[in-house]
Amino acid sequence: MNLLEKAKSEQCNIAIADLTYNPMDKTLHSKQGEISLEPRNLALLEILLTNVGNPTSIEEFIESVWESQYISKNVVTNRISLLRNLFREHSEEADPSKIIITYPKRGYYIPESGVQLVAKTSDSNKAPQAVNKKVEKKQTALRYFSWSLNLILSAIAVVFAIHTWSHFEEDKKRNTLHIPQVRLLLDSINHEEQSLNQTVLKLKALILHSQSCSPYIHLSNMSSPTYYLQSLSEHENFPGSEAFYDSDYTLSFNLWEDTNGVLNLESLLHHSASGRVAWRKIYHLQPPYLAATINQLNVDLSEYFKLPQPIKPLSSKLSSQIVPLSELTLEQLLSRQLSGIEVLFYTRELLFTQQSSDGLKSWIKKVRKQTPVPPPDLHMLLALLTYRSGEVERSLRMLQREYVTEIPENALILLLQANINRKIGNKQMYVAHYLKAISALTSTIEAERVLDHYSSPDRQQSCLDLWREVLKDVKYIQEPQSVLWQGIEQFCQPYD
Repeated sequence: MNLLEKAKSEQCNIAIADLTYNPMDKTLHSKQGEISLEPRNLALLEILLTNVGNPTSIEEFIESVWESQYISKNVVTNRISLLRNLFREHSEEADPSKIIITYPKRGYYIPESGVQLVAKTSDSNKAPQAVNKKVEKKQTALRYFSWSLNLILSAIAVVFAIHTWSHFEEDKKRNTLHIPQVRLLLDSINHEEQSLNQTVLKLKALILHSQSCSPYIHLSNMSSPTYYLQSLSEHENFPGSEAFYDSDYTLSFNLWEDTNGVLNLESLLHHSASGRVAWRKIYHLQPPYLAATINQLNVDLSEYFKLPQPIKPLSSKLSSQIVPLSELTLEQLLSRQLSGIEVLFYTRELLFTQQSSDGLKSWIKKVRKQTPVPPPDLHMLLALLTYRSGEVERSLRMLQREYVTEIPENALILLLQANINRKIGNKQMYVAHYLKAISALTSTIEAERVLDHYSSPDRQQSCLDLWREVLKDVKYIQEPQSVLWQGIEQFCQPYD
């Protein structure tokens, strides 16, 4: 909710707990007077007020406040801490951590229950309580001295509205710290006609992108090691669809063309634990307007899951922009203007094609120029592509960046981080990441199978067997001199 714009259009102030923000003067007031705000803190506050109830990621703060300059994640978190300290110092009522709430791995936001519009007063330094007292005095005056029946009825209506609103706000306060996050696994798009392959590819790209961007969806696929090791074009399953044990719901699709030439997409949502169908709907597709169908699917899922905010709609042009990599050359890609979803799609696909080292470096350079602050999953794909281009040291450094902490625990990432610490001789951190990586495999295989590994007489071979089982559907893992398998062998070796 853009409360800041609403306050400006209605010429109101914004009450933040017992503080008041004047959006026209860009000043924050307590009962004691004006609170001094540094420009960066002011900019952060206005972004939070622009997205009330909806988390703003650290990357979005960086792009808006620091104009896309690269800065450390810690700079943003420190600024948020400073803003909270200001609230702690000047607010007599609210806990600052409940004014600006941390949404793990998604960012920060101000809940709707913590703010409201209030009328301006002649003295802007007075807090919301002073405004409320004046309103109460006016209502009392109306109650005793009103000579118009219409005014009396209006006053009653106002009192009733305030009473109803207060109960509504109390309900929201009780629930505001509980943020529903659905653990959803994208399974597959099943089809028989080969002529539908390109449509399936576009659907997978659109669905994967929209679900991974929602702050209220925990995309379980991202917990699987294969999420970063599978192409969208080579499998009918979504990347990472093996992460069955990390999900509450599984979403799969059936695509077919009927006798009238109409494309039908059946969406099936299952409870992962029982396999029972929780929700089902059939959509009629028009290939030029696939994004519109996916937007409707996302609206329906948002309503079914009762998400606080609907899944962000896709641009109507996206489906026509996604072309299989087999129909393009790298030179053509390098010369094109690309959308965010295209950058993500082609970065993933390039991982699984034969390209020269210089070609991959040119692509990485193009992506970095277009997206200086990449989303976490794109950062991870770029790290792997950098590895493939031959810049191993640089790739390993990328895995130590703060973006990686925004990604759900993934055994592959933890394995690579363990190998980094092994290489620099940090045994403590190697062992810590080793244990986390083995534990993270429980998203794709049974926990008892992982537990048996620790009682195996040959733990090194047991470790290799676990990874071989998890990555059995990754073709190039079986190739001689596979760089990935060499990394797994290094991970499983006893630490000397």
